[in-house]
Amino acid sequence: MKKLSKILLGTIFLMILFSTITSFNVVVVGDPDDDPIGVNTDTYHAHIQANTMTMFRFRNRTQLRLNANVNLEVDFDCEALKIGAKDFALEIEGSGDLQMSMTCTEEQKELGLLKGNTYQIRNRNRVQYQEGFVVKLECNGTFTRARLSIRVTNENRIGQWAYYDEATEEWVSVPTTIKGDYLTAEVSHFSTWTILIPDYTILIIGLSIGGVVALIIIGSVIYVKKKKSSKK
Repeated sequence: MKKLSKILLGTIFLMILFSTITSFNVVVVGDPDDDPIGVNTDTYHAHIQANTMTMFRFRNRTQLRLNANVNLEVDFDCEALKIGAKDFALEIEGSGDLQMSMTCTEEQKELGLLKGNTYQIRNRNRVQYQEGFVVKLECNGTFTRARLSIRVTNENRIGQWAYYDEATEEWVSVPTTIKGDYLTAEVSHFSTWTILIPDYTILIIGLSIGGVVALIIIGSVIYVKKKKSSKK
């Protein structure tokens, strides 16, 4: 019995140790009722202490939350008057203090990203840009991994986070899940990121055309059979 107890205790200890090593050691997205730092301009510089979730609300519209296990020096540039009410969060796990910039825009005309437009992405799927939120992240240090999150809405819940690959000039989607009230993706690099929605228009049109063709074929077969029967 004692031997079994030792085995069970050892197993539990190993599970806890493994969980500690592999877990994303950053505090999860904070409560939306947390007191934000109000910013009445588009640009702002902030020092964020390690392991402290800090929320900024630009022009009383766009919320940006940051949290890391290291100290951050951040330069913000957020066109909140165009973006409107969005709630974005960035969590970082690094090995040393970081200096970074975060630029948030409604569109990215330089990359051809305009609201309402449809695009072909690397995996050949067609997507639409409807989110009205693009974040460009730059960092002069290195980090282990990061997590991007944006509050889920009825419009974006089937969307995926995607980054712009400058080498191929393509948008590349990454695995995205809904965690709590947020559309979330774990990433290993910073660049220009946004949410892209699958475009089902072509599929619906294809199914509609296929249905019409099928009805025509079935109607033709029935007509031919009736015509043959009448001749007999």
